[in-house]
Amino acid sequence: MNLNKKSLLVACVLAAMSTTAFAATQSTSSTTVTNHDTPTSTSTRVTREQHTTSTSPKTISTTEKSSFKSSSTSVGVGVGIGSLDTFMPIAGSLKQQPTYVNKAFVSMNDDRLAKLGYLGLIKVNGKWGIIGTNGQIVLEPAYKNLKSSYNKDGTFFVEEGKNKVIQIKADGTVLKSGEEAKEALYKSSSELTDEISNLTDYDKQTNLEKYPSDSYRIFKEKGKTGFTDAEGNVVIPAKFKELEEYFTKFSEDRAFVKLDGKVVAIDGKGNIVFTAPSNEVYNFKNGLAEYRRKVSHFGLGGVLGLVGLGYMYNHGGVYLDGLGNFIEDGMKRGYIDRNGNIVIDSKNDYVYPMERFGTFVRNDGKLGFMNRKGQYVIQPGNYEPGSIDVNGVLVTLKNKDTKKYGIFDMETGKQEIPFKYDSIDFIGEHHMNVTNESIRYVVDMSDGRIIYKGDKSTKVKTFLGDTYTWLYDKAGTYKILSVDGTIIETPITQEVTDAGAFYHGYSSVKIKGKWGVINTKGELVVQPIYEEVQIL
Repeated sequence: MNLNKKSLLVACVLAAMSTTAFAATQSTSSTTVTNHDTPTSTSTRVTREQHTTSTSPKTISTTEKSSFKSSSTSVGVGVGIGSLDTFMPIAGSLKQQPTYVNKAFVSMNDDRLAKLGYLGLIKVNGKWGIIGTNGQIVLEPAYKNLKSSYNKDGTFFVEEGKNKVIQIKADGTVLKSGEEAKEALYKSSSELTDEISNLTDYDKQTNLEKYPSDSYRIFKEKGKTGFTDAEGNVVIPAKFKELEEYFTKFSEDRAFVKLDGKVVAIDGKGNIVFTAPSNEVYNFKNGLAEYRRKVSHFGLGGVLGLVGLGYMYNHGGVYLDGLGNFIEDGMKRGYIDRNGNIVIDSKNDYVYPMERFGTFVRNDGKLGFMNRKGQYVIQPGNYEPGSIDVNGVLVTLKNKDTKKYGIFDMETGKQEIPFKYDSIDFIGEHHMNVTNESIRYVVDMSDGRIIYKGDKSTKVKTFLGDTYTWLYDKAGTYKILSVDGTIIETPITQEVTDAGAFYHGYSSVKIKGKWGVINTKGELVVQPIYEEVQIL
């Protein structure tokens, strides 16, 4: 259950909601301000209404509602509906984020291309081009495929056929072609792959202890495998058989090799430390190595929600798309320490891939969470795993007896939210989406503030690369939601039938079957006339 972490990155990751009571007293104030941003409006009237209710001498609830009236735009704050529900701050959401999470969000918010004037890729008649932040075409759609360099330096790659690659400027000027362009594309792609791997691999981020064997390289002699140091000097003679090159490499001063038909772990001096419990064993990460037992059948289990930043588990065990979904893969895995001791046994019914603080273990129909020492932190219960926040600290669990969701801290085992909600999903760095009976809440977990409350049928997208996202209901009405609780609805948003995520202030939108781009004020910056639009 390694965190994807997109989506990032998921990818997701990658990938991730309750307020007040009845109005008794009311004061209203209004202010007229000049609106310089909307050409069709000369002024904007902002009305604020303060409602305060005392339900008992000790209980005071307050709601605030704002409305924004103009000929083109209305803005409201989504906490104006009264309720007795409240949310307390969740400690886990306030913990310092891992480096990879911070970097992932920085990457998603990277607006270097927008600052250069390049907003997105547009598609016309099956061909791709570039649109600018001013809404004008920078590069006419003429390419079967077009992608930005990962470096976001304002150059782009065109692939024509299997072997023809061209690197161009945004105006179409050819910079490189042929092998030179291929090399540049490969370098850019490799940097992206390495960056994603670094961002999503918690173990790589935190495994700080270094060993001389970290630099060892495999060499072969007469069908046997040995190791040399970085200078090419033989440090371990060729006397072993390798499993596969990836698994035979040293990690944390251990390498798995075959000797006399058995899989053994050797140290940096070539000494045998222990015999592996399985012939399928993986590299050490943060003191633990995964091993797997062979089973007579393989079946893909149910899909369960897991929030991260877009990540694919590197052993093929769990795949995460965007900010969601891990798959129980049916593998019989366990974990051993550097001395070969079994920390988490593969004989359990199911062991999920190792996460930041440990892993979920299901046995005898009960699900619990074990830390990296093999100790239960969340005691086994009749649970189903739900989703994990991008920090990898909080997890939602479903009580299968009551069909209700709650939240646990995977580091401490503390239950932060009781089993009382119909659903809970993490939808950002510290935001969650909660439904209870007929109501949907979007909540800031850091302070318990409800930033939106409405009918359960209204859906909310994820806060990915921005502080804005979309609300949309079953009638197909789209509105923009800000993390401060502001709701923006304009004549343009009312025409939207589909939308992408917001990135540095822009989102692709579908209107009357065509795609354009909208800003966070609900204004079109690119007219909806394209087959597809991808925000850069």
